[in-house]
Amino acid sequence: MAYRAAWMCGVGALLFSATALEVHAQGAIGDFDYTVTVPPGGVLADGSPADYPVEPGDLLLSLIQSPTSMYAALMNDEAEVHWAEQTPFRGFYMKPWLPGQFVWYNYAMRKWTVVDDEFTPLDTLTQSFPDDDDYHDVHLFEDGTYLVVMLQHLDTNLTSLGGLAESEVLNPYMVHLDQDENILQEWSGLDQLPLDPNIDNLLWPTVDYLHWNAVQFDAHGGLLLSFRNRSQIVRLRPDDWSVHWKLGGVENQFEITDPVWNGFNVQHDVHDLGEGRILLFDNAIFNQNGYLSRALELQLDTVNFTAENVWQFNHPEGVYGAAQGSAIRLDNGNTLIGWGTAGVPQFGTRVTEVTPEGNISYEVRFANGATLYRARKYAPDVLSGCRLQNAVNYTDSPWLLAQGPCYYDVDVDGDGWTDSAGDCNDNNASIYPGALEIAGDGIDQDCDGEDAIGGCLDPSALNFDEMATTDNGNCLYEVIFRVDLALESNPSGELWELMECELWITDSADVDFQNASALLPTNSAWQVAQFAVSLGTQPLGYRFVRPDGVTEDYPRFLTLQEGGGNVDLGAVCFNLGGPCPGCTDPMDVGYNPWSDSDSMCQGWSVAGCTYTEAVNFEGSANWDDGTCLFDTSPTCPGDFDGDGSVTVSDLMDMLATLGSVCN
Repeated sequence: MAYRAAWMCGVGALLFSATALEVHAQGAIGDFDYTVTVPPGGVLADGSPADYPVEPGDLLLSLIQSPTSMYAALMNDEAEVHWAEQTPFRGFYMKPWLPGQFVWYNYAMRKWTVVDDEFTPLDTLTQSFPDDDDYHDVHLFEDGTYLVVMLQHLDTNLTSLGGLAESEVLNPYMVHLDQDENILQEWSGLDQLPLDPNIDNLLWPTVDYLHWNAVQFDAHGGLLLSFRNRSQIVRLRPDDWSVHWKLGGVENQFEITDPVWNGFNVQHDVHDLGEGRILLFDNAIFNQNGYLSRALELQLDTVNFTAENVWQFNHPEGVYGAAQGSAIRLDNGNTLIGWGTAGVPQFGTRVTEVTPEGNISYEVRFANGATLYRARKYAPDVLSGCRLQNAVNYTDSPWLLAQGPCYYDVDVDGDGWTDSAGDCNDNNASIYPGALEIAGDGIDQDCDGEDAIGGCLDPSALNFDEMATTDNGNCLYEVIFRVDLALESNPSGELWELMECELWITDSADVDFQNASALLPTNSAWQVAQFAVSLGTQPLGYRFVRPDGVTEDYPRFLTLQEGGGNVDLGAVCFNLGGPCPGCTDPMDVGYNPWSDSDSMCQGWSVAGCTYTEAVNFEGSANWDDGTCLFDTSPTCPGDFDGDGSVTVSDLMDMLATLGSVCN
């Protein structure tokens, strides 16, 4: 025997064998994979914290990747998973039930199952009915009675409506039952919303013409029903459950004002917000803007039958969830959005908390392939908290899934802080809110929830660390030093080998440079040696050294300022505080590109041969252009062998060539 499970809520079905139910749930926090895409509080465009409000409490998540990879998990408002269980074939949507009980959908039984906090089965709903329970929702009343929708599988001949002769119609059959499963009130989709060939596709072997996916009570006791396959919200009157009005779809009774989007499509999770407003998740498969989803708030006037878009949020990244999805208003005014099947299978779905102004204050994305039918947040101390009665934060919630930290109003370590006031380790006097944080030691000294990450916080530094949370004083900046040897004369008469200069750097207190570091130039030109050095902000002393080992007497000091970025100190003359005097005219013989004066100008350059022994010597030239020519005629005509004298050997050389024919 096989069981059908509509994992994608309106997208498709998946078959699995009953033998697979032997897989047992197990602790799964280490296996629960997710990414915080927007940290709690949100971020501004420049990456700094935005401090947007986040509703306190726990997200209760029912995530599905496959029949065996189903998870129930709790995530707090700091985006930390502090409880998770793998729940094969059970879940889809889990919520508290009677005290100490939870209810969730069991795919093997096709029924809603009541379990305790260890998932031990306590009860199965609608056991006396042959129909399958619909997996979307079930409601509990204060008197212990409950509302549930079942699916009646009706074999029907639809040829009279243009359909198939052998069709299976899925009829939503909603009942209000007492604890003994006696029917207190009932409603049939086919009776109230019959098949219509002008609206419904009747050519499928299985006709799921309404696909009910939500029922919520409004402020007046009426029921809001969401029918995905008709893109319609229907309100039932509170007394007899007769149809009051229809919003959206082919039979829409409202004038909808919704610029650009022109109404919702294949929606989920409708809620009454009071004062005539409703909130829903609009999957928007057929939206003219393309494949985008949104949370949508409509202001309804049920006298004049108008519906106006008064608020919406579609994700700036263009998120689209073809199926599932939820939107619910939180107590602080934020809206919690679960994006259903968005991103799968390449990615996982996400949950977003957004402010009324449309700012994302919190967002997480789950593992590849993970889908989420609904996202719900519960108040603090409902699903997690302290169970010890002598603690100041004791909770008596019957639905506790995760044991949280317990706080006591005593100061054990004498640091002036009790754990109820925020001391996260009352056994260590060096740990309390506001304590000096030591980065990277694995200890949260200041009780802010994490160990500090040391690094350079200056964006203008070479080693800026965007992950750092506290500055460790190790910012580095590139500093360019240059020394000009234009006024220095080399005792050897040769040009200076500038790449043999040195730069000595040491702590400013090391006046004798006993502990100095000697650095070689990185490049040189125009009698100037250049040094590129990475330095911190500590006070430094430095001096230049000529290639022959002569050091400067001129004192030089440097202290970099954090935030200043890289520094170019320009060129200084050896043993002087400023540039070497020279000439700023590039055409002058005394030109020096680093000079800031014209005190040593010698006149414009005249190119020519400056060697007096050359045959083309130019007396007016002051710059040799390499064009000199020299007379190489022999001074001893008979000296054929070039030994400086005319001898017998020269005669023999001449006779040896006698009779030769020259070309």
